[in-house]
Amino acid sequence: MVPSVSLISQQRASGLNGSKASGTVSPAAAVATSDPPFLRHPIQFAPNSLELDIAARNSLKRASAWLQRHREARILIVGSCDSGGSEKCTRAFAEARGAVVRTFLGSSGIASDQIVGVKGWDNLDQSCRSSDIECQRVNRSAQIFAASSVSP
Repeated sequence: MVPSVSLISQQRASGLNGSKASGTVSPAAAVATSDPPFLRHPIQFAPNSLELDIAARNSLKRASAWLQRHREARILIVGSCDSGGSEKCTRAFAEARGAVVRTFLGSSGIASDQIVGVKGWDNLDQSCRSSDIECQRVNRSAQIFAASSVSP
């Protein structure tokens, strides 16, 4: 039997409740170790891009350093996209953004068992639904959630 996952995040807590990611979200729950700052800062991507810019790399380096100091910590990476494109294409692109983050963290020395999964949000699970430029920029991201495994 696969263990369920309880997700804890500073952002988008209510947005995950209806998503396809397994587990539950509890904004009031606390991480066993101090709350890592990278939970509050999504990794941003340019339009139609899977490239990590310098700011994204620096943020992921900080996340990697924290995760290396807290080997007991587990994370779930969730990619997202803006509203352009078909839902099928957008979900695949969102998952690819999550995979880019996983690959970067893995190459930075994060053990594979610390990453419990990579998911892609579809068009329906966006944190911002407006068509303005800033809103769409927010949706082009990958978010790292702290996860703690729960026995079945």
